[in-house]
Amino acid sequence: MKTLWLRREDKAGEARVALTPTGARTLVNEGVPVYVETCVNRVFRDEEYAAAGAVLTPLSWWQAPQDAVVLGLKELAENPTPIHHTHIYFSHTFKGQSGAAAVLERHARGDSALFDLEFLQDDQGRRIAAFGYWAGFVGAALGMLGLAHYQRTETPFPPVRPFASQQALVETVQQALGEQSLKVLVMGALGRCGTGATDLLRQLSGVSLSRWDLPEFNAVEKPIAALLEQDVFVNCVYLREPIHPMVDTALLARNRRLRIISDVSCDPNNPNNPIAVYNATTSLDVPFCRARGSADWPVFVQAIDHLPTLLPREASEEFAAALLPHLLEFLRSTQLPMVWRNAAARHQEAKARYGLAE
Repeated sequence: MKTLWLRREDKAGEARVALTPTGARTLVNEGVPVYVETCVNRVFRDEEYAAAGAVLTPLSWWQAPQDAVVLGLKELAENPTPIHHTHIYFSHTFKGQSGAAAVLERHARGDSALFDLEFLQDDQGRRIAAFGYWAGFVGAALGMLGLAHYQRTETPFPPVRPFASQQALVETVQQALGEQSLKVLVMGALGRCGTGATDLLRQLSGVSLSRWDLPEFNAVEKPIAALLEQDVFVNCVYLREPIHPMVDTALLARNRRLRIISDVSCDPNNPNNPIAVYNATTSLDVPFCRARGSADWPVFVQAIDHLPTLLPREASEEFAAALLPHLLEFLRSTQLPMVWRNAAARHQEAKARYGLAE
């Protein structure tokens, strides 16, 4: 039986978890030792994990026993030292992202196994656990809040912090918008992310919603001129392969209506980024940046890469519940189950891209 070690998140403002106290209790009852690094920033309190039977520890994961499986969500802090242990988290290194080589090289030097949560997939290639729904829900909400803000001023949008509940978020958005008629287009509307965005937008009065997916995308020339007829564009397309840019600077030079791009998919460091008007993620402290090419009619881009942390409880409970049975199987098995075996293969492929494979 492997030991599970739940680490603190290094990413500023991250309040979500991959394991809830309820999940910790399940693992402990199944005989899995669970250690939880103490943390004041999680949506769940340390005491809740202790009550579930987990062992609280002030140590950091790199001080854990070598055979511990380290579970987290977002990327580890930048550091030149080798990474040891077995790790489960969103590493953002398997699709050629900027900085991927350095992270994978640290794992290679530490001879550590890396199971990227994005690539834990079933035999149909569908992710077993994802935050996509809540990313879309929050991304659409933040896009609408951005619209309300930038209709009044071009001063920076204020820092954002977690909302108490999804209902509180919806009410905040509606109050900010007031009564007006708006046009919003969601691209990738049939996926998890697009469904979340759609659900948020349908709760708002005055919104005329266009839901586009692959048929509509394939039917138009790129860049997509129809985006210039919208007030807000919400991109929910999961980038699996190169696609033509949906937005570029030449398109925005013709714009006289579009004000907000909420890039929920958020792949600015990918060489195939289809929202080719910005080149870096935004943050909870600085949620929007100004799009390149929007000199005469300012367009602002939201590109936070951990949007669901703004609804941390709902997002964590759904994600952790989906992950838990697969996590338990992994911790109890002497051989890698299929989901984890496929993820290990993706790690090897990513290392080979940079000449790091054994």
